[in-house]
Amino acid sequence: MDKLKRQKDIIRYIALEPWLFTSSSLAKKLGVNLITIHRDLEDLRDNGYIFKQNHAGALYLETGGWNGVPPVNKATLRQMEILRLLTANPKGLTLAELYQRFNRQDEEEVSSKTLERAVKDLEKRNLVKHENEAYMVYSESMLLPLQLSEKEKILLFEALQLERALAPIPEEMKSLEAKLKLRIGETTKARETLFVHGRTPSQDIHRSKYCMELEDAARCRNSVTILYRKEEEPAREIMLNPLGIVYYWVLDNWYLVAQDEKSQRIKTYQINRILDVERLEDTFSPVEGFSLQKWFQYAWGVYRDHHPRFVKIRFYDYYSTLNRVGMEVAQRQTCQLIEEEGSLLMIDQVEGLDELAVWLRGFGAGAEVLEPLELRDKLKDQFTQLLYLYGGNSDGHD
Repeated sequence: MDKLKRQKDIIRYIALEPWLFTSSSLAKKLGVNLITIHRDLEDLRDNGYIFKQNHAGALYLETGGWNGVPPVNKATLRQMEILRLLTANPKGLTLAELYQRFNRQDEEEVSSKTLERAVKDLEKRNLVKHENEAYMVYSESMLLPLQLSEKEKILLFEALQLERALAPIPEEMKSLEAKLKLRIGETTKARETLFVHGRTPSQDIHRSKYCMELEDAARCRNSVTILYRKEEEPAREIMLNPLGIVYYWVLDNWYLVAQDEKSQRIKTYQINRILDVERLEDTFSPVEGFSLQKWFQYAWGVYRDHHPRFVKIRFYDYYSTLNRVGMEVAQRQTCQLIEEEGSLLMIDQVEGLDELAVWLRGFGAGAEVLEPLELRDKLKDQFTQLLYLYGGNSDGHD
């Protein structure tokens, strides 16, 4: 058994039966010595897999990684995550705020000193600047939007493909290519990725490999087997026909849209719940009439209820509300914006009123739902709960 196959088996055993296998029992099951298993687990940790271990030495796979890729230095990953966080927060973050975001989860804690050294190094390299107490991305070092002809785009991406073949970490070249495509648009090659209205994502290295692998499988119509887990339950092994990848910025999550091989139903799977992906040689027939754009035509986010509702909302000129609305619904084909004096009227057909209510809540007094009554009631209930949490009551008095 080769190393990659053995490591994939280790991931599969631990994911499907959490808290059962120890290093010793894995060595016995795979017919190798204990030192080999320890080396394999260390390799997997270097590739982003995070394991928990109980007092008896039994293992639990907490987070998937990118098996089969040469390991990336942890300090480099740390700096990439800092840049991702700062890009997502243009006004900047203090060291204390960065520390809180790094240590939110039950992972290996990053000390404040280690974090400070990483930020200072980025500052020396002119990738980060310091204003008052906050650190922010040095915009002058960021890639500006490019306007290229179709021929120039093709030449650029062909050059990137050549560089990727020679690069020590080809996955990083894929990440660069994906970011460039977001900036300058795709060539004539069709993509199977959809960005649900709003801002485009910051690339997360832990998920980018799965997204690109699944998108390519959807394009080539290769079936896949995924290890998929919800919450703390054991993972399930599911055979799917991938149809495309969707990013929903409100929840900051990537999703796989796929046809379940057994039921033939089209379902949505959170990428951050996928622990491993195996691409199969089997190919599947296209789903008749399916396209990502049509499937999510009326959906406000990624969850569909198959009942689009007529929606009418007035936005008032409250801080930067009108500009924000225009930016965040710009890609939505079913949406109509009507400018009125001092306000903006939005008319749309929407599936998923709960997700729409979450978005509207962020506008506060800058948005008024005119129709439907159901959506007005949802927002009234949410703001009533907020009033209660902040010590007020429904009659408006403290």
